[in-house]
Amino acid sequence: MSGAKETPRQKMIGMMYLVLTALLALNVSKQIVSAFITLNNKLDLNASNIDVRIEDTYGGFDYKAAALTLEKSDMSKFNLWKNKVDNLKKSSNELVGYLLSECNEMIKIAEGTDWIDEKDSFGNISKLKSLDGIENMDDYDIPTNLFVGGNPKNPNKRGLEITNRIHAYRNQIVESMGTYKDGNNSWQFAAPKTIAELTTALKTANPKDTASLAQFYRVLTIPEFLFAAEEGEDLPWVSVTFDHAPIVAAAAMFTSLKLDVKNAQAFASEYMLAQIEVEPFVFNKIDPMAFANSGYINLGDSLDLSVMIAAYDSNEISKIRYGMDADTANKNAWIEGSGKIALNSSSPGFHRIKGEIAVQEKGVTAWKPWDFSYTVGQPLGVVAQPEMRILYWGYPNIVEGTASGFPADQISLSGSTGCSLSPNGNGKYTANVERGTRTARIGVSARKDDGTPVSVGSFDFICKPLPPAILYFGQTQSGGTVPYVSAKNQIGIRIAPDPSVSLTNLTYKITGGTVLVSSISGVGLIDANGNFDTAAKGLIIQSQGKTISIEVNYKDQANVGKIATMMVKVR
Repeated sequence: MSGAKETPRQKMIGMMYLVLTALLALNVSKQIVSAFITLNNKLDLNASNIDVRIEDTYGGFDYKAAALTLEKSDMSKFNLWKNKVDNLKKSSNELVGYLLSECNEMIKIAEGTDWIDEKDSFGNISKLKSLDGIENMDDYDIPTNLFVGGNPKNPNKRGLEITNRIHAYRNQIVESMGTYKDGNNSWQFAAPKTIAELTTALKTANPKDTASLAQFYRVLTIPEFLFAAEEGEDLPWVSVTFDHAPIVAAAAMFTSLKLDVKNAQAFASEYMLAQIEVEPFVFNKIDPMAFANSGYINLGDSLDLSVMIAAYDSNEISKIRYGMDADTANKNAWIEGSGKIALNSSSPGFHRIKGEIAVQEKGVTAWKPWDFSYTVGQPLGVVAQPEMRILYWGYPNIVEGTASGFPADQISLSGSTGCSLSPNGNGKYTANVERGTRTARIGVSARKDDGTPVSVGSFDFICKPLPPAILYFGQTQSGGTVPYVSAKNQIGIRIAPDPSVSLTNLTYKITGGTVLVSSISGVGLIDANGNFDTAAKGLIIQSQGKTISIEVNYKDQANVGKIATMMVKVR
């Protein structure tokens, strides 16, 4: 057929076929590019969520510092780990800044302008703009020339520096985690050159730390070579990652590396915080406290006063001794008791009660001073909400209205725009807040015996979405490690409220999700019941020694769509 002469019609058909083939290829390219943009945005969102977790951990150092100061404890161990976590934060920000600066340089060559969105206080790049605005997003020459060069088997120095920087950070932090003095013991850990040498290196570390050190080391270890399917041979990691990769794909890889660093920073900071032991509490402030439901009561009423030590076991009944009003200055006249005190309300005006409470400190009884003041006076309207001054969208918020001097059946509450109230009896109401409402005001009114209404106060509340849920892979939360046998038997993912959230009866509806396994190509799906599809199960079966990344789309009770993510290591 090669020698046959084509007719004009055959030539036209052949040309149309070539054009159609090109258009189909272009369409696939656009779909792939769009997928990388979506992936990059999700990775960046996950990194922002981890930043919140990191800041919470750093706040834990403030809690422990306050507790140790109050106990007048030796601060040397605290100062050691506080210095380590400060260096961790500095090094993490610098590495993220380096990765994003390389990504920015790549985009700048293509677009002719910087793509920087945010910098930290030290000038490190902390966030880039969305990839949506890049015009040359499918250009693959720039990433190839910048990070690989002309020979994929021997990539250029700039590309190799990415791995070197990450491994240098890994070694610095893991050695900081494993090298310290604890009493008479001195522990040492030197990062090995390869994972194969890790077991030997861990022999000089504290045995209780070896699992954490090994996990941190493995998470930040980039393989030297990966199998390149097109070439049919192993090539350096940077070549497989960036050679002929469109700019959006290369940018998504930099964002993924940023997420790896953030996860490692969160893990290391939590490890360092746990090294500081505070007995028997981990609160930011510890004071003797005397408190009641109100410091204001009506003439002839009674008020129970609870006395205890904040941050100690609230179920423990402590011994107390106290005096009221004139007796506060005379300890010999003080009354001994425990738990609650019935306050005197027989006369109006200001009253004071002062005393001491017995506290066990390292096996020795110590008496801590406390005092409490209250006023017997005229009626005052109040709104009590056990869950603080916050109302959640789509949740039956319970609020309670009281007005001193008025019975419950003469009190009513009213809400501002976007906040509707329905009575439950005994002064309690259910407050339902419309989605999008930012603030609400609840007014308290009472009805006099003659039927005349009187306003006795109003209270402002912050309105916000329900707290996010967390994912469970079996019984394991994000950041945990799961045995391979358990992992491969999982049929799905479970979503539940964060145990630290005090709200009850929260429900969530999964709408879908994805499953990825590090170093394994392919994406698995999660259905509306939280179950893995065949592709997801196949990936998990290959996950031994790897990291499973799961992302779930769900809706809360207010029908607000949210994303939950988790990463677990399979051993």
